[in-house]
Parts: sequence; C-alpha cells; structure tokens
Amino acid sequence: MKWSLYDSAETLQRAIALSDNGSLTQQALISNLAKGQYHLKVELYEDPDLGGSVVGVLDEAITLNSSRTYTAVANTDPVSIKVTPQNVTLKTGQSKRFYAAGYNAQKKATFISPGSFAWSTTGGVATVGSDGLLLGTSAGNGTVVASVTGLEGSTSIKVEENQITQSKWTVLVYMNAANDLYTFSETNVNQMETVAGNPDVRFVVQWKQSTDRYSGSTFNGTRRYLVRPDNTSNIVSDLVQDMGTNVDMGSKTTLHDFIEWGKTNYPADRYVLIIWNHGNGWKRGIDQNYPTRGVSYDDETGNSIQTWELAQALGSNHFDIIAWDASLMQMIEVADEIRDQADYVVGSEESPPGEGYPYDLVFQGFRDNPDATTLSLSKGFVDGMLAGYAGSPTKKITQSVLDTSEISNLNAKISALAQVLIDNKSALELLIAQVRTNAKSFSPLSNRVYRDLWDVCDRLQTGSSITEVQSACADVKAAIELAVKWEGHNTTSNGSHGVSIDFSSATTFSGFSDDYVQLRFSNETLWNEWLTVAP
Repeated sequence: MKWSLYDSAETLQRAIALSDNGSLTQQALISNLAKGQYHLKVELYEDPDLGGSVVGVLDEAITLNSSRTYTAVANTDPVSIKVTPQNVTLKTGQSKRFYAAGYNAQKKATFISPGSFAWSTTGGVATVGSDGLLLGTSAGNGTVVASVTGLEGSTSIKVEENQITQSKWTVLVYMNAANDLYTFSETNVNQMETVAGNPDVRFVVQWKQSTDRYSGSTFNGTRRYLVRPDNTSNIVSDLVQDMGTNVDMGSKTTLHDFIEWGKTNYPADRYVLIIWNHGNGWKRGIDQNYPTRGVSYDDETGNSIQTWELAQALGSNHFDIIAWDASLMQMIEVADEIRDQADYVVGSEESPPGEGYPYDLVFQGFRDNPDATTLSLSKGFVDGMLAGYAGSPTKKITQSVLDTSEISNLNAKISALAQVLIDNKSALELLIAQVRTNAKSFSPLSNRVYRDLWDVCDRLQTGSSITEVQSACADVKAAIELAVKWEGHNTTSNGSHGVSIDFSSATTFSGFSDDYVQLRFSNETLWNEWLTVAP
C-alpha cells in the first residue's frame, strides 16, 4: 500500500510505502505534522511492494490535532460509504473537494476500485463533478452524495451568498505555471502576500501547475486564489475555486473567462491585469515542438495565446494597466493589439529573469497610496525591477510603461518612416544591414530580429544623409518619447528605450509574413510592406 498525505492546498506532506507482507490490514502512524485539515490517500496495488497497477483507492479528509493511527483493510466488502469533509459551509462561487471511502462491517476503512464513485447533490445549491469537486451555485442547504454498487454516503452542505465588495484596485494575475517556470510562481505568490495588507488593493490569481509534466510542482490543476496578507514563506491565501485538471491556460477563452469572473466577484475602481508566463514577443514560438506558441504557454496542452487573439481574450473589458510578466512582450506590435483595452501597457523588451516581477517591490506603492494616479503607480514596475535585480548586474533588465493614447501617433510616424525606407531602399541597403547588426537587440536568433525602435531610428538618422530619412527618424523618436512614460534598464541592457519592433530582412520576414498580416499593426501601418522588401 502507498499512503500519501496532502495539506489543504493539496501539497504532498508525507508519502509512505508499506510492504504488504501478505497482511490484509495495515496501519500507519501519522505524526509530526502541524494541526489542521489533510487529505489522506491510500492506494492498493495489484502486486506486493507497489507492483502492478492500482486496484483500490481510499480517500478521506482527516483532521490532525496530534499523532494519529489510521487503519486500512484490503479485500473486504464495504457496507457503508463515508463522505468527507463533513458539514461544510461555503460561499456561492466557491469550490470544495469532497472524498469518499468505503467502510466494512468492523467500521474499518477499505478500498474501492479507482473511479467507481458517482457524485451528485441535492437541494439545488451546488454542482459536483465526477471527481468530487463541488461548486456552490446558490444560497441554501443541501447534501453532496457519493454512491457505488448500491451503497450511498452523504454529508450536508450550506451555501451562503458571497458578499461582493468594491475595492480601489483589483490586480488580476493570470499565472500559467504549467511549464518550467513553476518554481518561480510560488515565490511570486509569496511576494504578493507581503503587500496584500491593504483591503483596497486585492490580488486575485488564476494559477495552474502540472505535476504530470513537472513532478516538483506543488499541486496539479488550475486554482483561483484571493491573496491574503502574510510574511511567512508559506502560502496562506484563500483557495476560492479548484477548477480541476482540464483547464487550458493557453486558450484565449480561458483568459477571457478569468477576467469576467475576476471583475464580477472582485469589482474595483481600477484594474491591473498581469499575464505571467513565457513570452515570444509578437511571434509564434521558435521551437518547432511548439509551433503555436505566442504567450501563456501551457506545456500540458501544447497551446498558447497568439498576439492577434489578445483583443478577443480581453473582450470589452478595459484595464488601467496591462503588464507582461513574460519575455520580449514590450513591442509596438503587441501594444498596438491591446491599446483599446488599457490605458498603460507595461513590460520588458528583453527576456527578464525567470523570477519575473518582484511583486512586493512593484506593488508597495499601490498598498501604501492606492489613491495615487495610475501613471505614478505604474512607475513601480520600473523601479521594482531595477531595485529587485540591483544585486544581479549580469541579468538583462528592461522595463517600460507605454501610454496607449500615444500609440496612434507613434504608428503614423512609423508608417511614414516605412514609406521613406521603401522609397530609398537601394540607397540604404548597406546602412540597413549595419543597423540591423548594431542596434540594440533582444534575445536575437536568426529568425527573431527584435530591435529597440528608438535605437534603430537614431542609427538610421545619424548614418544617412537623406533628408527625408533623417526627418522621418526624428519624428519616430519624438513619438516614442511621448509614448514611453517611464523606462528603466540596467547596464547590461544599454541602448534600450522602452519599445521594440521587428526589423527583419525580407528573406527572414517571408517565413512568418502570413502571421504578421494578422496583426492590427500590420493593417494600420506600412511596416509589413517595408519588411516585405527590406534588404
């Protein structure tokens, strides 16, 4: 038998493998654990010493106040079913996982074949899935029922109406950690807890991990948390909803659903949306194993959200700040896609460290002065990144805040520059190649040619004697200075000015031009026409 004990967050706390030794009855002493609620799972294997497949499962929610001995008996028929936890009270919109175990005539826990229980509810106050995951839907009293082979067990549930309150700020964090960044997600939620002490600044997180793909993950599936204040290394935030294991965080629909749910249940005067994951700028992924990657890579499903899907994901929702805790996303191509749904777009031109935002530093200004202007508070992203990585000078740090009201003007200047470059292509051929080589680049690859837009224009302006080129470049630089409200970088990232652009040659561009034309930026400017002919 294999005995596993999980805490209330379904993090494994103890695993014990007991040799069968031909005995049908086994006992495990559970001790040296903190008081509280736990989930005990005992698995019976086909062969001795955990050999073969799992043929029986025993699941039960238990309370530990001190050490406790638990007994499990194999090869006996159950005569009753026990559903735990018992007599549960929850809010509408809140979820709770229930467990069922068989008990024999001697009132000892025994085993049921995996997946055998059928779950149902009475009272019309909740729904329950085939895995015992219950969601409160309306206020009132009812029961949750587990049944198997003519046996039935139940426990009472009371669902209370969730009291929705308004805050000054709600920070929605779409944390897709079903990938190799999962370890940093724990750190970031802990950082949020340290700045969650002001009830007018609420952090609401949709958080996915996958133990199937990354065994070191602390839970399996997708959850919604309301972050609670805490200064320990433990995560104490409220688990509002356990969404199970079938959620695709690489889907635009999943992001949209989270936004709608978050705004409905945690309304605020102002909103921040943070998308937490890997990023690849405007493009699909370079890795051929993940040909559809854009941002929010879900390694479990192989899906991600494409740049041209972002407006659909956001829908009619508007945010005061949209921030990318992801690589390479502070591009004009990306910011233009969401300019109607945000006042400010925050992110990094570069690939930042995997640890991402130091949330405690970024949001301390929100906590201390939530009435400050959005523009002044947005500077916390820049200052927080610089302060958080001040002791890591070799890491590439860039961060900027773009004012979306200035993007139309910037687009117009970029489009005018594109026309000038097209008109003078032959005369500029050598200079273009030099600028592509020497301008500030970000995570460059042969087919990822992201360059700092201001640096590109500055080098074109100083390197060309053509008046029209000089004038067009000066206009773009001036428009950048209007659009970039805050910008910061460390010495490893000199040459960064707050917004990048694709500066590929026509040969490189031809490999992804079909994707580029799906971008709003492509339809609003002549930049794709320039990339089509760029030397």
